[in-house]
Amino acid sequence: MKVAIISRGMPTRKDPLNGIFEFDQAKALAQKGIEVAFIVIDFRAFSYKRHFGLFKYRREGVHVFELSLPLNVYRRAIPFLQRLLLIPFRAMLKSFGKPDVVHAHFYSIAAIACILKKKYGIHFVITEHSSKLNKSAEQISNLDKRLAIQAYKKCDQLICVSETLRNNILQNFQHDSIVIPNMVDNQSFRCFAHDKNESPFIFVSVGNLIPIKAFDKLIEAFSRLKGNAKLYIIGDGPEHEKLKSLINKLQLLSQVELLGRLNRDEINRFYQKSHVFVLPSQSETFGVSYIEAMYAGLPVIATRCGGPESFVDESNGLLVPVNDIDALALAMLTLRQNYHEYKPKQISENCIMQFSPNIIADRIISAYSC
Repeated sequence: MKVAIISRGMPTRKDPLNGIFEFDQAKALAQKGIEVAFIVIDFRAFSYKRHFGLFKYRREGVHVFELSLPLNVYRRAIPFLQRLLLIPFRAMLKSFGKPDVVHAHFYSIAAIACILKKKYGIHFVITEHSSKLNKSAEQISNLDKRLAIQAYKKCDQLICVSETLRNNILQNFQHDSIVIPNMVDNQSFRCFAHDKNESPFIFVSVGNLIPIKAFDKLIEAFSRLKGNAKLYIIGDGPEHEKLKSLINKLQLLSQVELLGRLNRDEINRFYQKSHVFVLPSQSETFGVSYIEAMYAGLPVIATRCGGPESFVDESNGLLVPVNDIDALALAMLTLRQNYHEYKPKQISENCIMQFSPNIIADRIISAYSC
């Protein structure tokens, strides 16, 4: 079987999250013996420093065809972007051949990629991750509705990464789907089930520093804890200065550190010395950072925000309401007091059974035949 995955980007050392979900799946499928072409249409603005043009190369068993142009028009001018997509797609046809399946991720990319279904008659699959659609219909912009409708009406199979997202798409677009969650990177994250020094007791969190991740509420909740504890926040974004000011205001400079953006291997090293992962997101379609922490053996604190409810339970952590600082502080205190009741090896093994690349790849391959 030959599969062409259409992605918004390719993860790099400088930008490790750009297209990371898509490339994780591409690698997992290649390891299953699937011939995978990874077509990248990177149309971000010029401010995202990178090389521009059409590039062809192989990476980790995957054929890559990358078109990078500083257009900043992902969600507009769809006919123009469809013509641009044909450039790397035709380059792929020459060296890779016609794929059996085209698999696009995110509705905005799928609205561009649906031209391939019309032009070449190839089986068209979409995986939806977007939090922009994980809400009530009146909260979704008209542009997003139009792009989603355009993409979904052309697809042969729609995959959602959580049951909550599936239900919202069914209600808002009357389009049913199957649920296949994201996978965990078992190359970077590892579980070392050893005793950890509990002084200080370390909480760790990972995410872009944006309002929806609610790091300000996490810092507020942490400030209510007593005793020798630390909080590491890994990530970067527009809220950095605001969070830095809050840390200073609450006199937490010796206890809370903003570590900036790290790659997965670096994140895993912090997990090995941390005790609890906590992220109080206001909305998640899935929440890969939670399962990465669980793979490393950490119990997690998550919010009931759309994604974590499907995999966080009493065996691996606690769920709290969104935007509830009191409940979040209590959960952090509870896990600190009951830390030894959680079994790192068991948390990790259960995560592997649900989210390993091998298992998720099998489910994706099955979806291709539907």
